[in-house]
Amino acid sequence: DRDVTGVQTCALPIYPDAAADLLADLPEAHSDAILESMEPEERHEVEELLEFREDSAAGYMTTDFVAVLHEGAVSEAMEALRRFEGDPETVNEVYLIDEHHALKGSVPLLRLMLAEPGAKLAELSGGQLISCRVDTNEDKVAELFDKYNLRTLPVVNSGDKLVGDRKSVV
Repeated sequence: DRDVTGVQTCALPIYPDAAADLLADLPEAHSDAILESMEPEERHEVEELLEFREDSAAGYMTTDFVAVLHEGAVSEAMEALRRFEGDPETVNEVYLIDEHHALKGSVPLLRLMLAEPGAKLAELSGGQLISCRVDTNEDKVAELFDKYNLRTLPVVNSGDKLVGDRKSVV
């Protein structure tokens, strides 16, 4: 542990969305000093999250999600789940993307686990794809969760690139 401008830091892992929430509440000089002490990859993720308005979909999203190419097979999604470094209890579905990271669909974990390893992911993705843009306001996000009985909601940018997801607040 070392002291960064009067704020105690520790070596415990913290998820980027939690770090962004914490740093948003600190004076800029303190948050800048803490950001400088972070690993470059972590710092980049947190800085991206800090750019979003707190009352928007992106303000409360996480960048810890599992996404695989939509043309792939179940075995590839299972391997991506095994390699996932985030909290596995936060994953409810695997997102399907194209080569430009545009959101193409999702597959719930249970459907994935019951499928044959060679099954095509695109065929397992069912139903209407519900997502929201990074700047969608909180009221609209809550409405989407309620209307479609969602547990997670993918968040996309203006180019439909998957940038994060929102968890349902029960």
